[in-house]
Amino acid sequence: MVKETKRAITREKVIKSAIDCIYRDGFNAAHTNRIAEEAGVSWGVIQYHFSDKDGLLQAVIDYIFDDFSTTLESTSLKGDDLQQRVRQLIDVIWALVRKKEYRVSIAILRNAGKDDGSAINGQKQLSRWAKKTSQLWDDLFEGNLQEPRESDIARHLLFATLRGMVDEINPRNIKTKNAIKQECDALSEAITFLLRKT
Repeated sequence: MVKETKRAITREKVIKSAIDCIYRDGFNAAHTNRIAEEAGVSWGVIQYHFSDKDGLLQAVIDYIFDDFSTTLESTSLKGDDLQQRVRQLIDVIWALVRKKEYRVSIAILRNAGKDDGSAINGQKQLSRWAKKTSQLWDDLFEGNLQEPRESDIARHLLFATLRGMVDEINPRNIKTKNAIKQECDALSEAITFLLRKT
């Protein structure tokens, strides 16, 4: 195992501090000075590693995207039953989208591009994620996807539904594990129906 360099450790520490600040305080309140303070570094260290706030935010997006992609790439769906395989994928995606990192990535993509001076192109980032998830979706269901149109609808429905379910979760509206399980079971039935449609 290669020992991480001090530079890599510092970079990751700042990225994780940025994630924590944005998640806890909101996108607009997470100023670089606050992030630097949380990471225990100076603004100069952030400039050295990321150039500016956009560079830091892009690094955060890349960090989260890499985790998302790695998790999906290492996922293997077991069993011959299509609905069982769909349900396994729903569990994997649910675990990813309910993480604070995913919520932070959405906050960045929704807000960073609003500033005309921002170098972050939210639409480009979303297209990159969509392309990667589409490729991984095709790999996971290879041999089960007869109708590309239904497959695209099923993929979009699965991701959009799970993102919507996560958005509903807040301190005043905590769903029970059983309610989430029932919703995920119903989603797996709908997705399986679309994938089996001929």
